[in-house]
Amino acid sequence: MKKILIAVDGSKESIFALEEYMEKIHNEDKHAVVIHCAHYSISNPEELSITRDDAQAIKDILQKDEQRMLALTEDLKRLLKENNIHGEVVRTEGKPESAIISKAEELNASLIVMGSRGLGTIRRTILGSVSEYVLHHSHIPVMVCKCKSNQSTEKNESRDLII
Repeated sequence: MKKILIAVDGSKESIFALEEYMEKIHNEDKHAVVIHCAHYSISNPEELSITRDDAQAIKDILQKDEQRMLALTEDLKRLLKENNIHGEVVRTEGKPESAIISKAEELNASLIVMGSRGLGTIRRTILGSVSEYVLHHSHIPVMVCKCKSNQSTEKNESRDLII
């Protein structure tokens, strides 16, 4: 059975890529591994000065982050089940681009599927692009699904998966 890794961050572009996989690629000889990399609101806690009040605020933020990520995981599992997709949802941590490549290699995946936000050249140069990084550094074929900015399906509108 071929393993296909689908990278999802909850954005409409990543959900579009998952839907494209389900609609156009998936068949019974494929096992979908939907991966999402944990994204925390506080990216560098070392920069914070921690007082007693700050510690509670940080704890509250981290609890909200955890609830959000668990909800995304459950939504993705439900989406696979609703569409009769044989697969699993995996949560990773760290830099998304590295996590995607590492997990794909670990699984011996046949393909990586991901969305693209379509950043312009300047924004992509400054911010970097996860899909561009994966495309250029992966030894596994990568399919990047680009959703037009005004393109939105009923499925996307009915699901609150955006992080």
